[in-house]
Amino acid sequence: MDRLHFDYVKSQKPVLLLIHGFLGSMEQWDYLENGLSNHYSLLKIDLPGHGNSLEFTSPYSLESLTLLIDRILIEEDIEKVAILGHSMGGYLGSAFAKARPQKVSSLTLLNSIAGEDLKERKLLRDRSINLIEKHQEAYVNMAISNLFSVTERELYGNRIELMKEQAYSITIKSIVQALVCMRDRRDHLTDLQKAQVVVNYIYGTKDQIIEPNRIEKEANYLNSNASKVNCGHMSLLTNAEDILKKMHLIE
Repeated sequence: MDRLHFDYVKSQKPVLLLIHGFLGSMEQWDYLENGLSNHYSLLKIDLPGHGNSLEFTSPYSLESLTLLIDRILIEEDIEKVAILGHSMGGYLGSAFAKARPQKVSSLTLLNSIAGEDLKERKLLRDRSINLIEKHQEAYVNMAISNLFSVTERELYGNRIELMKEQAYSITIKSIVQALVCMRDRRDHLTDLQKAQVVVNYIYGTKDQIIEPNRIEKEANYLNSNASKVNCGHMSLLTNAEDILKKMHLIE
């Protein structure tokens, strides 16, 4: 049976579920972990085929992954979580909040949205699938470089190279499965509004993957708080302190 690898540091504090993004792993939360652990018990998962989660035997959807997360919560006797999801992790967090709103105290979308892929993004996913099947290393290099601004590529070269090295170990099958999952995901905005889930956005003004104006439109639709950070798509690697401030966890 396909399962998600997870790490849970239990305490008497409320539980925060951390879900990383595409081509990442739970290790990417390291820069935020000290600040977050002052306020939360941390439950971290690795997406399918990423980090220490094994390659899934068959395709999956966000909806099927919510069942695996729910199973973890039941096994660990966790009644309710706050969710912090980065990029693809935010897509999954939105799907879980839709499926189990009674188990979600809040949802923070970090460089992420609750809506579906636009037509242009779906086409880009298809092109990526064709490229990855022929030129895996070239695709990984290009995809990860595009997650950072020009300035960030100069300042955080070591972190970027580490992300690339870890991503090289992700199988082509796992990368394609993730791309298909993101491409085919449903829009969760209306459902989140109906469920009255508390949603917050933290986004990068230089994000080339998810345009800031789309995040602002979603936040207006949900009447949610949207906080901007001067960064690209990988704020959890480049702007940890800013994220903690936006979450009101440090002064």
